[in-house]
Amino acid sequence: MDLHKIARVTRLNKLSKGRMLLIAAAVTWSTLNCSLDNCAAAAAAAAADAMARGESAFTSTMDKMRLGGIPYRNSAGQVVISGSMSDRDYLLTGCGTQAQIAYDIARASEPAITMDMLEIADELGTSMEGLEYSVKTASSIKSKIERKTDTAIRQGKLPKSDVEYVQETGDLIRYTQIVPHDRMAAMTSKTIALLKAKGYVLEKVDNKYLNPNGRYKAIHLDIVNAQGVHFEMQIHSQQTLAANRATHAMYEEWRRPETPAERKEQLYRDIRSIYAAVPQPKGIMAVKNYSRI
Repeated sequence: MDLHKIARVTRLNKLSKGRMLLIAAAVTWSTLNCSLDNCAAAAAAAAADAMARGESAFTSTMDKMRLGGIPYRNSAGQVVISGSMSDRDYLLTGCGTQAQIAYDIARASEPAITMDMLEIADELGTSMEGLEYSVKTASSIKSKIERKTDTAIRQGKLPKSDVEYVQETGDLIRYTQIVPHDRMAAMTSKTIALLKAKGYVLEKVDNKYLNPNGRYKAIHLDIVNAQGVHFEMQIHSQQTLAANRATHAMYEEWRRPETPAERKEQLYRDIRSIYAAVPQPKGIMAVKNYSRI
């Protein structure tokens, strides 16, 4: 990899050559080892090896599959490490080995995907926000599995297996790109073009502005790489991101199954009112929804 390019796209121009080589190694390892077949085989082998030695299969799998995230200087000037929140919270305790392997495949794939996303942001002059959360944490996944299981039971349905819930989670890897507010539509088109040029497949465009009754505003892209790993990119402006942060606690309360219906309705109205105060970006209604399937 071009070491000067690494320094530029990570916004860390004073990186030592040794540190840049470590980043290049993490990306190369991720790229070479994380086809779905190779990554799953490596995970299964690591788990089997650990169990043969009486060790934790989950810990061994994680250690062998992920070298580390990508450092990046964000818009606030802070240096964060991509996916680092999941490095502290990566065990799907109580879930089966196959669910853990599916999660580990995403974690191991993240560095190579992140480098591509940083190159896109560099080319567009945009930034990535919250990169330390680019991999969903295990506790967040477990909460999602529990919510979906509870919903299925309440509806009189048979819940899916934990590995099925993990595999259908399209944002195990996720990014938030910050663009100028009135250029959100144009930047979305340019982002899609650059993704395709890098060999990614666009699965879905979800323009939240097209839903007049929606509580939330942004553009979401569902993407898959050549190895079949799915991830999400949210396209925000500083204004919509501020609204998202201001409403996060309300959203968490709103989506809890135990929140009373009347309270849910009030929370929904309150969230919508905060987003309604954000001006609509120019040309945003021209960004049409799309689904490849």
